[in-house]
Amino acid sequence: MQPDYLMTGNIGTMNSPDELLQAYTALFLFLGGSVSMSPGESGLPHLCDAGLLRNLPVGSTNNRFEAASRLLKSPCPFKQQCHLAVGNNYSSLLAGNETAEAYPAASHWIRTGRSAEEHHLELSELYKRYGYSRAEEGGLSADHLGIQLLFANLLIEKYLTEDDFEIRAMIGRDLLDFINNQMLNWIPRWAEAVSGSSKTKCYTGISGLIAGGLEDVRDILKGQKLGL
Repeated sequence: MQPDYLMTGNIGTMNSPDELLQAYTALFLFLGGSVSMSPGESGLPHLCDAGLLRNLPVGSTNNRFEAASRLLKSPCPFKQQCHLAVGNNYSSLLAGNETAEAYPAASHWIRTGRSAEEHHLELSELYKRYGYSRAEEGGLSADHLGIQLLFANLLIEKYLTEDDFEIRAMIGRDLLDFINNQMLNWIPRWAEAVSGSSKTKCYTGISGLIAGGLEDVRDILKGQKLGL
């Protein structure tokens, strides 16, 4: 049974765990692009300043998710100024490398005793095992949040479409392990840093949706029989 605080957006009744996970794939696809691409490429400023993110594909009372959702519901009264502010905020917070205030890559937030290159190689091997080709788009590293979100999305899709129970359980365990040990070990701190440094509600909201959404998916998976 799924946690009782989850439902897909615009539906007043509870949904199955699989329906909730499917709704999160749509959200993670959008969120991955929001932290990987410039605002002009992702179309994020228009979505934020028009208040269009009030129509999220999934709803939750996870504290992070709920607070982020509230931020993103109201439109900006000064469109052009908001567009410029979001663009400038992206440049200072997320773009470039370690000079960004909240660069979204695991190696900037955790120290494992291994080099970043070793960590990237380990992730790349995991990605290859599941046929995930990152194609080094935009020069993003294997531990970049946008890359990790897209990989989590791939695993969710594979989990939802696999008919063999044992293979489905294995995918579910890998997905749960990836979220716990490769994402939630740094993303909540990153989201707090974004919230503390952001000059717009847009990226504060986006970071909260990412952290809260991953916590929700973790909780859904923990409620499933994964052969543990």
